Amino acid sequence: MKPSANPFMRPFAGRPLRMVFGSASMIIIAGCIAISYLSFNVWSYVDNLSVAKQGQQEYLSAQLEIEYLKLQDAIDDVEAGGEPYLDELRKRFDIFYSRTLPLRQGSGAGQFSPDLMKLKVVLDTQLPLIDGSDEKLLAGLDDLRRALYSVRTLPRSIGLDFMSFVAKNSEAERDRTVGLIEVLIVSVTAMIVIFMGLIIGLLRQAKSLQDATQAAASRDARLSATRRGALDGIIVCDRDAKIVDFSNSAEELFGHTRQEALGKKFYDLLLPPNEREIFLDAMKNYAQTGETTFADRGRIEINALHRDGHVFPAEVGSSLEDTETDFFFVCYMRDITEQEAQKAELVASRDNALSNSRERSRFFAMMSHEMRTPLNGILSALQMLEGSPLSKAQKSYLAAALTSGDILLGHINDVLAIERAEKSETPEPTPCDIATLTDSLVATLQHLARDNETVIELEQSQTQDRWFMTDPRGIQQIIVNLLSNAIKFTPGGAVKLALNYVPDTGTLHLDVTDTGIGIAEEDQHRIFEDFISLDSSYERRTSGTGLGLGIVQRFVNTMGGQITCASTLGEGTHFHVELPMVEASPDQLPKPEGQQPFESTQHKQHLLVVDDNEINRDLLGAMLERLGHEVSYAIGGQQAIDMAAETQFDAILMDVSMPEISGTQATRQIRSRPGINQNTHIIAVTAHALPSEREAFRAAGMNGFLAKPINLRELDRCLVAHEVCASSQIPSDQGADIPVLDDNQVAELLEVIGRDGYAARIEKLRAQLTTDLAALEDAQSVRDIQAHAHSMAGACGMLGAKRLHRLLQTIEAACKIGKADDARRQIENVPAAIKASLTAWDIVLKS
Repeated sequence: MKPSANPFMRPFAGRPLRMVFGSASMIIIAGCIAISYLSFNVWSYVDNLSVAKQGQQEYLSAQLEIEYLKLQDAIDDVEAGGEPYLDELRKRFDIFYSRTLPLRQGSGAGQFSPDLMKLKVVLDTQLPLIDGSDEKLLAGLDDLRRALYSVRTLPRSIGLDFMSFVAKNSEAERDRTVGLIEVLIVSVTAMIVIFMGLIIGLLRQAKSLQDATQAAASRDARLSATRRGALDGIIVCDRDAKIVDFSNSAEELFGHTRQEALGKKFYDLLLPPNEREIFLDAMKNYAQTGETTFADRGRIEINALHRDGHVFPAEVGSSLEDTETDFFFVCYMRDITEQEAQKAELVASRDNALSNSRERSRFFAMMSHEMRTPLNGILSALQMLEGSPLSKAQKSYLAAALTSGDILLGHINDVLAIERAEKSETPEPTPCDIATLTDSLVATLQHLARDNETVIELEQSQTQDRWFMTDPRGIQQIIVNLLSNAIKFTPGGAVKLALNYVPDTGTLHLDVTDTGIGIAEEDQHRIFEDFISLDSSYERRTSGTGLGLGIVQRFVNTMGGQITCASTLGEGTHFHVELPMVEASPDQLPKPEGQQPFESTQHKQHLLVVDDNEINRDLLGAMLERLGHEVSYAIGGQQAIDMAAETQFDAILMDVSMPEISGTQATRQIRSRPGINQNTHIIAVTAHALPSEREAFRAAGMNGFLAKPINLRELDRCLVAHEVCASSQIPSDQGADIPVLDDNQVAELLEVIGRDGYAARIEKLRAQLTTDLAALEDAQSVRDIQAHAHSMAGACGMLGAKRLHRLLQTIEAACKIGKADDARRQIENVPAAIKASLTAWDIVLKS
């Protein structure tokens, strides 16, 4: 529709016809109201001209001077005639006073209010005299005359001023009336112009409406063509869910013709029974609340019903078209049978991928075990040879073999590190002295640097004398992998490791810079991928699996940090790592070595080695004997269970993968059976190294873990940790939770020997305990301590002193396995246990 050429209608051009008529109606109504108002005002002013509205005030202003003169005459009469004329005087005063009131309250009082106020003040001062007694009025008559004389000019002045005001006011009224008449004429003229403009506008609007109708018909035709050509089936429903439009695509989609679909219920015709209830609920909800749960909510997936009866998956997008009188639902539907099939295929592919991932994990676990077991034998045997007398050539061969074994072990560890990192397991933060850890790691890598003629420079800032709660193993893996990688690719050059901790942000910055061969720009995005080694030529100059940087990136991500790389080919490479850090609080720091319990591997222990592999069993036994321990052997799980039931061991080193009864099964049986080794430290010795496997070992009751191949230092450290744990803790069944007396046993004794007999034996034991305790505390040798503890335990146990009996048994057991220090520490608890037992016996005997 073209813009209107009519200036009046131009503001309404392009607006709906109803809005135009509404606006015109409002203008006409406003004009009629304005004309009516003006006509009323003109009529009122004309009426005012014909009626003397100011007559009363004009009369009063004229009478004011006359009343003043009459009041003067009344005063003269009183002076001449005396008291009989006082009432007339009062009357005249009241009349004069009353004439001033309307003038003061009238519409023109503001013009001469000062004179009225002066007159009022004088009259108000005379009111007490007028209202007083006759004697008082006669006495004050001269004062009254003088007061009235002081305002003698005011009545005339007020009258003249009022007459002047009335004249001016009348003239203003006439001028205002003329103005209103002029405005009325202009308004009537404007209304005539408006009516003429409206008539012209309505004619043009009728023409525009005709054009709009034709345009709408054209749009409908285009829309119909669009619906017919649309790939989605388009269905339009009214408020009762009756189909009012059905596109060609909908005909193809559902098999119904348009004529068959029109007028039918949407849900009855196009939805299977189990889907209809959902659509009906949505329609009811909209009718009740005005809120849609179906339309304008994006595309959803439902099942649709074809004309031939088969159900197919469909994707539906709907919108709500709300008109002024009704509303419609417009649904866009498409068959997604193929998409669902593709989705199912993708899900199956994903499940297969997950299954393959699990299989890969199992493969890694199996291969790790199968490779570590023979490797354990090789490296253990080589380590045993290190202490043997060898020729120079033999030592060189041995060094080469150990180096090759370490490289092979490193490859296995790299693969397992990838597996652990991909499980996204975040280890529990532990205190770590990063500065000391870094110093030791750099020292460890110095031999690799010397072999490569590479200089390592270490620079640390703000890390000394600080402990951090972090993952020490992750820090170690990141530093070792980055440094070893830099050393390998920087022969004859320099590598710099710089650590800088920023306390304000809690961030550790780790930079590794080398002057090596560098990385080409097009290869830099690949270096963090697994099994990528840029030195991939046939005559490779460096060794490795290509997993080092991939492992670094995984650990950095797991710890919440980020890593970047900048490199120039032929000049060197710079890796920058940022890791969030939390400083350890004082109570989280490990105790200084001087405060740690005694940790000496020189103490001889009786150990049980359980392994079905003869080579590994003998080599592990040889290592333990070199460390000074007594070793017993079991070739399988069942033999380990039998030996644990007969002989007390300080610790059991248990292989996990054994035929018939595995190490975890044997551990569970040992833990479940009351016996001398039920609480003995059991250490898993295995090539199974995945985190989930270690959790299974702990769940079975194992206390420690040694990964094959076994290193003498790691073996020694594990045994030290076991001895500290065993010597510094009282078993859970020896604490204060054990009752002082065995109530059942005490009750049986009272029933058998009576209260008097039980009391006599308690008194005898009381004296004996005093003597035995002194002897136990004075005993020096382990044999004497064991003998006294055994003697005391028997007597106490017979009389029901359960806690004391268990404590003495613990002392005796410690002596049997040579732990004299443990026994002496437990002796310190004996006096308190004796006192508690005697007190409990006294309570029983008094009850």
